[in-house]
Amino acid sequence: MPRNLLTYQVSLVNNKEHIQLITQQRSGADAASYALSIYPWASAVSTKPINSYRA
Repeated sequence: MPRNLLTYQVSLVNNKEHIQLITQQRSGADAASYALSIYPWASAVSTKPINSYRA
């Protein structure tokens, strides 16, 4: 069964460090959770949908 994934640009910030990554997830909350699992030191995270695709 196809599932809809959105491509998100995720920004993480902690003091002076700023990292951006691209991920495909079902929601912005999933994208943020994924990013925080990789960079748990981040004090703030934001997501921005880029486009969608069907897998």
